[in-house]
Amino acid sequence: MPGPRVFTVEQVNEMIPRLESVFGRLDRIRSRLRALQLRVNALEMIWGSDVHSEDHPDHGELGHHLAGMQEAQEAFERVSRRIPRMGGKLKSVEPALVDFYGVREGRLVSWCWTRGESHVEHWHHVDQGFAQRQSV
Repeated sequence: MPGPRVFTVEQVNEMIPRLESVFGRLDRIRSRLRALQLRVNALEMIWGSDVHSEDHPDHGELGHHLAGMQEAQEAFERVSRRIPRMGGKLKSVEPALVDFYGVREGRLVSWCWTRGESHVEHWHHVDQGFAQRQSV
């Protein structure tokens, strides 16, 4: 079985526009999820658990919002899978943080990209995390 894909800093830097695009899509999906959750919460606050009964007048609306949430969650998962396919490891969505394997001074490291950075500015050893980041 082959090991993890290893990148140069330059290769990761070339992927940053694609990463930004992925996180932009994730932002839009998360915004939709929040809006739908607010609607579900409002219906439940107004009607309590009665709104979950099939004979309740707002049950259809509740079902519509819950189905939308399910679709949005599936879209979120589908879009977030693009990062591992690019070779990255999604560490966090908020704040957006992705690690890519690389080599520095003959050792396997993680190039650490955070959303908003125009290029990789930090790295850390693979057995360490964000708190131990060092400047490239």
